[in-house]
Amino acid sequence: MSKKSLLKNSLYNILYKILNIVFPLITSMYVARILMAESIGKVAAAQNIVSYFTLLAAMGIPTYGVKLIAQFKPKTKELNKAFSELFIINFVLSVCCSILYYALILLCPYYDGKEILYAVCGLNIIFNIFNVDWFYQGIQEYGYIAARSFLFKCISMVALIIFVRNAEDYILYALISSGALVGNYIFNILRIRRYIRFTFENLNLGVHINHIFVLFIASIAVEVYVLADTTMLDILCNSTIVGYYTMSMRVIKIIRGLVVAISAVFLPQLSYYYYNGQKVEFLKLANKGLHILTALAIPAAVGMFLIADEAVVLFFGKNFTNSIFATRILSISIATVAFSNYIGMQILVTMGKEKITTISTVCGAVTNIVLNFFLIRNYFHNGAAIASAITEGLVMIIQLVLAERYIQLKFGGKKVVIATIVMGIFVSCIKLLSVPLVFKLFLECLIGGCVYFIVLLVLKDEFANSIFNIITRYTKRK
Repeated sequence: MSKKSLLKNSLYNILYKILNIVFPLITSMYVARILMAESIGKVAAAQNIVSYFTLLAAMGIPTYGVKLIAQFKPKTKELNKAFSELFIINFVLSVCCSILYYALILLCPYYDGKEILYAVCGLNIIFNIFNVDWFYQGIQEYGYIAARSFLFKCISMVALIIFVRNAEDYILYALISSGALVGNYIFNILRIRRYIRFTFENLNLGVHINHIFVLFIASIAVEVYVLADTTMLDILCNSTIVGYYTMSMRVIKIIRGLVVAISAVFLPQLSYYYYNGQKVEFLKLANKGLHILTALAIPAAVGMFLIADEAVVLFFGKNFTNSIFATRILSISIATVAFSNYIGMQILVTMGKEKITTISTVCGAVTNIVLNFFLIRNYFHNGAAIASAITEGLVMIIQLVLAERYIQLKFGGKKVVIATIVMGIFVSCIKLLSVPLVFKLFLECLIGGCVYFIVLLVLKDEFANSIFNIITRYTKRK
């Protein structure tokens, strides 16, 4: 397997995640002011139910597929065979889950009057048949992924602005959201002929089932405590409360996604090293990735905690001030999710230790449901946020403790903590300024980020020095 530039792939993946920040921010700013909390909550509740079925349809293939595909050389019979086997499994599961989902919304009295909304959102399940993102990640086509994402996000944003004009257009909003995802899937499958020749020869679907199932158990446990918040808010509260929580979580997911993007890039190369017995290189790369993640996740979590009030009001309007506290609490998960994702899904899964990930996530799912049951009743969306933050922290701790048996990870976070504290002091001082909200948020992000980076440079942090050297070399070329 050819080893593409890790830096190049990282930059492409960062670009992809930046797109996932910019476009959702723009659309969320628009949608929050047009649909308001109640309509947003209705769509979020429907998408939440759909997520359970798409999870069942995927059955752990997105993670396992990246690991598997990365092991084979391009345009070989082995690659064709592996892809064909996973595609067939995904096809069968997606069809079965689609039938189950639409039977549910047609037969269950709870969905009376909501059929159209839920039918539209259910398109995600049907078209999961063509979800082969895992293949492009496995062959490290991050440039293509970023370009494709940009195209369909532009289309969906334009459609959103044109067609969604008032609170009654929430079904159109759901349709546009699903349409963007479906477009990505169809584009993927049409393009895949460049790399794959589908085959039915000598297929062995059973060889993948055990690996997929183990990852599925871990994935469903994760999704249970991720989705349980919205599900239980919908049952115990109302659509408006769901809307407040949805917008809080949307802000956090945007920032969290950018941080996690770095760790996702390491999976194909880690898989390559481990599969080929290069254990020294594997450990070196694993710790390098962990240090980079630490340098990004810690300041991102602290920074978001500090600027949550300005960010929520600026992005979603004063009608969503009830989301501020939940956003602050959830900001903690920017760091905890980043670490647990990297350790669990990038390192342990690569090493074949999927059971550790499963144990931690099952514990997280049970804890989250119990906490939600008590906290939501008294504190509504804020209670859900507290439950989520505690759960994510627990999952991370369990994975760290169990992973120590198999791999010695080095965080090296002292310099990061010092730089983050200094950054926090500067941001806190800026918050005292009597300036327009937009300008204040801009100063907090710009000055806070610059101060953090400068302090890391002064402390001679390896990550900061690497970034500085890259910038210096690029400037000299210019």
